Amino acid sequence: DVNARGEINIYWVYAVELLPEVAADAEEAMQKMADAKIGTRPFFWPMHEQPVFQRMGLFKGQSFPVAERIARRGFYIPSGGLGLTDEDCREVAQRVRSVMEVLVVQSS
Repeated sequence: DVNARGEINIYWVYAVELLPEVAADAEEAMQKMADAKIGTRPFFWPMHEQPVFQRMGLFKGQSFPVAERIARRGFYIPSGGLGLTDEDCREVAQRVRSVMEVLVVQSS
């Protein structure tokens, strides 16, 4: 147990994966979040698609559908570990909800 050792998780970012009913990909959703003044970061790209590993000849012809899907449909939003107050986190959540509602409607 991490907390028993005196270590505390700061919950630096929170992962979001777009629902299947959202036609937008992570890049488009992240742009909408930026328009709403919400900072985001993309998910880490799958190892088998990173140029350094491709140059090394690793993962030749392999596909990892789950990693590929979440890399294209996921992103991180800020949470409380960066000096955000509870109120800041509620504001982030409300803005994320508003953006997602627009994306779901646009996909319909």
